Amino acid sequence: MPLHYEATKPLAVPDSEFNENHIAVLLVIGNRYGGQWTINLLTQREHPDEATPMGTIETFYDHQREDLTDNPRYAQLGLDTAILWLLAEAKRRNWRLLVWESLNDQVPEDARKFTIGARVAFGGEQFVPAPGATYADEILTGAAKP
Repeated sequence: MPLHYEATKPLAVPDSEFNENHIAVLLVIGNRYGGQWTINLLTQREHPDEATPMGTIETFYDHQREDLTDNPRYAQLGLDTAILWLLAEAKRRNWRLLVWESLNDQVPEDARKFTIGARVAFGGEQFVPAPGATYADEILTGAAKP
């Protein structure tokens, strides 16, 4: 179950992030201080520490989940929340969420409770799906056909 969140910086992906096939490959980076996650969507063209977020959400601290904040699964809840946010944003813009790849295994072990990461690919409005291909938005929402 994802965490409650609010958008603190509305999502705005510049056209320049999309390639000639109308695909944008971006990074999701989140950090938490205490129980709240701050999750940003960033370009891959700059180092994450120097990139300006294209959108930001912040989770609400949930006292009912206080026991989870020290649990390694709390990082997955942060990623689940980011997925929910980006699925909703993609649908609102008539985009497709093509790829979702967790990068949490690349985060140093001692930082995994406080840092999350993922790579995401969006297909813009002009994106043409490949025949027979199944994309992340279909898998994540259960719309994929077996």
